[in-house]
Amino acid sequence: MNKKILLPIHLFILILLQHTICFSQINPNNITIARDTFGIPHIFAATDSEVAYGLAWAHCEDDFEHIQQLIIITNARMGEVTGKEGAALDFFVQFIKSKETVDRYYDLDLSADFKKTLQAYTNGLNAYAASHPKEIKLKNIFPTTAKNILIGYHLILSSMIGAPRALEFIIKEKPDEYIFNASAGSNGIAMSSKMTGDSSTFLLINPHVPLEGQASWYEAHLCSEQGLNMYGALVPGMISPAMGCNEHMGWAITFNWPDYVDIYEMEINKENKNQYKFDGNWYDLEVRNIPLKIKTKLGKFTIKKKVYWCIYGPAYKTKKGIYALRFNTMFNIKAAEQWFNLGKAKNFQTFNSTMQMQGIPLFNIVYADDDDCINYLFNGLLPRRNLDYNWQKVVPGNTSKTYWDKFYSIGELPQKNRPACGYVYNTNNSPFRCTAADENPNENLFNKQSGFSWNRVNNRDLRFNELMEGKTNINFQEFKKIKYDCSYPKEKGGLYKTFKPIYSLKEADYPDIADAITKLKKWNFTGNTENREAALVAFTFNYLFKKKDARYNELETGVDYDTPLLIEAIRYAKKTLLKHYKTIDLPFGEVQRLIRDDKSYAVSGLPECLRAMVTEVTKEGSLRAINGDSFIMFAKFSKKGNTYESVVPYGASRKKGSPHLMDQMKLYSNQQTKPITLDKEKVLKNALQIYHPQ
Repeated sequence: MNKKILLPIHLFILILLQHTICFSQINPNNITIARDTFGIPHIFAATDSEVAYGLAWAHCEDDFEHIQQLIIITNARMGEVTGKEGAALDFFVQFIKSKETVDRYYDLDLSADFKKTLQAYTNGLNAYAASHPKEIKLKNIFPTTAKNILIGYHLILSSMIGAPRALEFIIKEKPDEYIFNASAGSNGIAMSSKMTGDSSTFLLINPHVPLEGQASWYEAHLCSEQGLNMYGALVPGMISPAMGCNEHMGWAITFNWPDYVDIYEMEINKENKNQYKFDGNWYDLEVRNIPLKIKTKLGKFTIKKKVYWCIYGPAYKTKKGIYALRFNTMFNIKAAEQWFNLGKAKNFQTFNSTMQMQGIPLFNIVYADDDDCINYLFNGLLPRRNLDYNWQKVVPGNTSKTYWDKFYSIGELPQKNRPACGYVYNTNNSPFRCTAADENPNENLFNKQSGFSWNRVNNRDLRFNELMEGKTNINFQEFKKIKYDCSYPKEKGGLYKTFKPIYSLKEADYPDIADAITKLKKWNFTGNTENREAALVAFTFNYLFKKKDARYNELETGVDYDTPLLIEAIRYAKKTLLKHYKTIDLPFGEVQRLIRDDKSYAVSGLPECLRAMVTEVTKEGSLRAINGDSFIMFAKFSKKGNTYESVVPYGASRKKGSPHLMDQMKLYSNQQTKPITLDKEKVLKNALQIYHPQ
């Protein structure tokens, strides 16, 4: 045999053996995946590690596309797939040193047991990839590592706390204008027996994110003999649900956006542009050239972007100077383990103890359990900052007075446990409005420099309180009606402020759209499918918002505009409806649709409603749902037995040809749900498919 060929063959065999040993740490025959009638995977095994392996396999079966997309991003190679857009992600993951952060804290933050579980999940991904090589979109991204999974958590959470937005304002040379505001919302509501009146405890879990894509929710039931028995929702790359219920309790998460990120103006040495001053001394900036490989029509080429690192963290140079960032996800990588442990909590004491890990750096938490306990927590890893500075603006980066490395404890954050009124809620609103008015946390007791004011009173908050006014007893069906309410608050809130100028228009002044103005004035601020004014309203204000470059924030605050722009928007709306529907008088459900492939269903809801729905205009003139109610779960904890039900917009699978690609669309459209059971015997008895992950 040719000696030049011999060495590569030996290396190949060695690598193959290493991969086989890696995969064989888990015996797939010990893992059972049971698919229910909707294709939801229920994963049973003796150990947590085996369940994690099974979840990885099942999720890959349903959505390997987005799982491997995350792996590509964590390797900073997305530019090779999508070009400039992907390269921006590659830049960010390297700019904030996600890999280095995971390397630094891997042995410090993670328990030995969780490392085993994390590795088993990783092995499950690698086993699937090895068995399905034709599905892999980019060479050399598999086998992946446990650290890559944690890079995914770190990158996503760093994005969620506002670091990319802060960097964007620095690049635009407007760092003082940075304010952290999300682009989507969520609902969480819990009611105890003091409100339900039948000794039951209710919980609503209802995140609002894109209905499809990398951030869309995936349902799974995880059950081990080590105390895990949870059903919930996760996104690609998570090894356990971010929210959901076990047999004793459950929790919802909603986005919160206080001030998690600080921007510093560095004082640079005029004699040495790579030095900065800190407490009177000069220190060298760490200078790096970030390589970015970018796909183009002419092939792939590599560019390099120069960035810096200083005592505060990553830094970026503009024409106005060098600005540094400091943010809370730089300090631990505990989020994945904390989420996993939350799923095993059996009561509020254990749940609250797990929250003390403070690995999850953001999110409101709305909790309920079978002990009739309900709780609201404004969770966040909030820095202890020097009160002599305005932290919502750029602060000087030349003094230790602006250097922080400690955080407020969970007990020091806004929260409410077991309120006398019997309910807690969050709609991405102020943490000082989370229950009945006389029981809310006192805003004066909390540090204003944490940016709590960035979380405002919003339309859903106002509407929820309208619906609760005078209520002392709410049954489970009424609880559901609150969630599916698709009306804006009456004569208050950002949407009413935006709409109000229409009432001042005189039809006689605009004869070509007089009928449209009259119709708009009849609107009752509701977005159900039968409403005959909502389509005209939607097209009018979609146009107006686009022209004003207004987004999610303005749904809360309202938009100011002049009369000529309003008239222009109404003319556009009327023209569009006549073009596609021959009339401006039609049910909203004929226009607003839930669409996938050849299926299309009427769907209710509007932006910033409790029944949240954001749309895009199709070439056929439909309003296609793209964002909003992305996962809905109701739980009823009762001495007679707990009940759980849920629905997602489309189905459990993202694979073309799967019977579960679209089998929940009709339920979702009709505001119905499917029942959930955590009982292993019942799952196995009624499962459509039972198999091992191999």
